[in-house]
Amino acid sequence: MRVNKAVNDNLQQQAAALFANFYDQAETEVGFTEMIQILGGGTPKTGESSYWNGDIPFFTPKDVGFPYTLTTEKTITEEGLAHCNSRLYPINTVFVTARGTVGKVGLPGVPMAMNQSCYALVGKDTHQLLVYFYTLKAVDRLKHKASGAVFDAITTRDFEAENIMKLSDDDTKAFLDVAEPIYQAVLNNSIENLRLSELRDSLLPKLMNGEIDVTDIRL
Repeated sequence: MRVNKAVNDNLQQQAAALFANFYDQAETEVGFTEMIQILGGGTPKTGESSYWNGDIPFFTPKDVGFPYTLTTEKTITEEGLAHCNSRLYPINTVFVTARGTVGKVGLPGVPMAMNQSCYALVGKDTHQLLVYFYTLKAVDRLKHKASGAVFDAITTRDFEAENIMKLSDDDTKAFLDVAEPIYQAVLNNSIENLRLSELRDSLLPKLMNGEIDVTDIRL
């Protein structure tokens, strides 16, 4: 698991460095919301048991991963999804925590719903990996603007007031040719780590109580 994590960290650093190089060369400035749609979430009624503990991951700020979130503390049912203001967001939707733990940016590694303390960002004819990196730039600028003040929330108006540099078509293609396989590998490694973690958690108690005997195994 440590090897996969180290590989993922290295791959993300490579993608970030490549994006920064193209971003610094970009010549076209556009409004953030000209390229990216801001969507919201919602929470089903907490007292309705039929809405909760289903098969749909329910993302909140405490679930943000680096970059992928595969499991969440809470889950909801199909009925719960139908009775809240969240869509079922697909893999690589960009989630931004807007309240509570503010300014964390992540990606769902499986389809999931989202609560009202976050925003879901979806490209308007813009690839989701570019949405991810554009969002990192925008959020970083918002944090710097709030330097010395309490950074306690992000609003849609904050994003509407932000401008970003748009990569050219050629640079977009060159970036995605590298970034798409990188982030697929990062996701695959994250899934493998989750499976290994679940296997460890399943086997360790059995080893401790003697349910599994490894005395005859020779290494």
